[in-house]
Order: sequence, then structure tokens, then C-alpha cells
Amino acid sequence: MGNMTPTATSQPYQYLRLFVFIVLATTVILWARFYFTNLHVTADSTSQADVASVAEQSQPLLDALEKYHADHNLYPATLDQLTPVYLPSIPALHGFRYSARHSDWVFQSDACLAREKSLHGWIPQEVKASQKEATQFKRECVAGYHDYQLQSRDFPLDPGSRSVERWAYYDSQPRQWSLGWCEKVATSRGLQELATNGVCRGRD
Repeated sequence: MGNMTPTATSQPYQYLRLFVFIVLATTVILWARFYFTNLHVTADSTSQADVASVAEQSQPLLDALEKYHADHNLYPATLDQLTPVYLPSIPALHGFRYSARHSDWVFQSDACLAREKSLHGWIPQEVKASQKEATQFKRECVAGYHDYQLQSRDFPLDPGSRSVERWAYYDSQPRQWSLGWCEKVATSRGLQELATNGVCRGRD
């Protein structure tokens, strides 16, 4: 009886040590996967060419946003506010995701601020089920943004990048394009998302 007590007592600690080991090992493996995938995708000439292409194609849109900002001291709440004064046609906006951090939102009134709280704060209009309601709220209550982020459509999948999703994104501060990427990795705890610039997203 006396010999069984230490064994029985030590079992929970053995399980705890095993659990901690598994968590640490998984963390190290995911970090290594993130690090080497980031190196591979960033150094890939295909990624560099895709980002350069998006930067060139989007320049008229970026110019229109800056002209709007010069006139209103804010960026627009939605891209379609640029047409037709600052940008001639809607097709130039196709495929871009335009958004801003909640701290960059400028509201029309205190009533709009209260209404926004009822919508649970920041609503990414492209992924929220209530997209129509969010868009209407922006039109009625959001005067514009102090700063914004513009994302391109997903680039074509590159077989050499292990089906990593890639896209380009532009920040109005510091006014430069960067490469965004995402990979879903199978682990013992299920699929884990490794991503720059936020979380993985569905393909366009």
C-alpha cells in the first residue's frame, strides 16, 4: 500500500509534463514552419512579381484616394464614394478589399457612435453575414477614415509554395505594399492557421 502512493501521486504530474511537452513541441514546430514558409514565400520571385503588378495596376486607385483625402481631410468610408469625381469607373475598384482599423473610423455624430456599438464594433463587411446592414451603416454614419488598408485579390496558387495563399496589401501609413500570405497546417490539435496580416481567408 505504501509503495503505491508515490506512483499514484506522480501520475498526474507525468500527464502534466507530457501535456507541456506536446504544447511546447507544437509551438516550436509551428514557429519553424512559419519562419521557413515566410522565407520561402518572401524570396519567391513569383511573389515579388505579383506584388509589383498589383502596385502598378492599383496606382490610379491610390491616386484617387489621395485626391479625396486632400479635399476632405479624410479617406472615404467606401471605395464607391470615389466615383465619378475622383475615379472614372467602378471596374477600377474590382477585386480590392478596402478597410480600416476601428480606431481610424470617423463618425458623423454621437448617435452614430451609439448605433455602432449595437453592431458590436468593427465589422469586416466582406466576411460578415450582415454585410448589407454594415454597408448601410457606413453610408449613413461613417464620415471616413484617418488611415486605411487596401488588399488585392488572392494571387494564383503557386505549386512551389505548398498551396500557400498569397496576396498584397497596402497601408496608407507608411504608404507601401507588402506581401500577405497564409497557410493552414494540420496538427494534433486540428488545423492551425499561419498567416501574416491577419488570419487565413477563403479564396476569391
